[in-house]
Amino acid sequence: MSTSSICRTVSPRLAGRWGLVVALALPASGCTYSGGELLFALGFGSGRKVPAEFRLTDAPLMIFIDDIHEHIDWPPARRALFDELSQELLRHKAAKKIIPLATLEQLQQSVPKFDQRGCREIGEIAGAEQVLWLEVRDFVADEEIFDANDAAYVAVTVKVINVRETKRRSRVRLWPVSPDGHLVTASMSGSEVSIKKDKDDIVEELAKRLAADVARLFYDHRAPEFERPP
Repeated sequence: MSTSSICRTVSPRLAGRWGLVVALALPASGCTYSGGELLFALGFGSGRKVPAEFRLTDAPLMIFIDDIHEHIDWPPARRALFDELSQELLRHKAAKKIIPLATLEQLQQSVPKFDQRGCREIGEIAGAEQVLWLEVRDFVADEEIFDANDAAYVAVTVKVINVRETKRRSRVRLWPVSPDGHLVTASMSGSEVSIKKDKDDIVEELAKRLAADVARLFYDHRAPEFERPP
């Protein structure tokens, strides 16, 4: 549909109290909006409420970032992701108390065969009730750009583990139903990567984006962007 057609058809559809607003908006904009963009600009379709996929308890939570295949090649990345995710969960009251990363690092040094223990058992030792388990599936964060669209990229699967369930293995995983976990990804374009000072800045931004998307799984929120109709 051409922009002129949109100009002719949008006003009748938005009759009533919005009619005057549309009439005023079209001349001012030169009618350069598409149909969906104009509706969004006027507030239609925005702010869709999305319920939490799962609700964590108020008891101590352990965030366990599992990179068994060593995809993360930049040590500060793990801490950046832990810190950003902790802040997002606490800020939105999706979690009340998170076990510090320093506690996990101490346990790693002091607990025998730490690397051979499951995250449920580690959570129990750390004093958590639930474990937010992130398994790293992919990680790319280089200053040299190889892909203009996904110049920096991270992918994780997310699961919630019940630390207190010690007898029935089938009930250890609380969420999701899928045994593979819930996949969450975040990326940066080549232009976004190019304006960052160094790899630390790239990693920090990537961690912020991933943490925001992971945290949103656990609290009610508004849709972050307008979803165009198919």
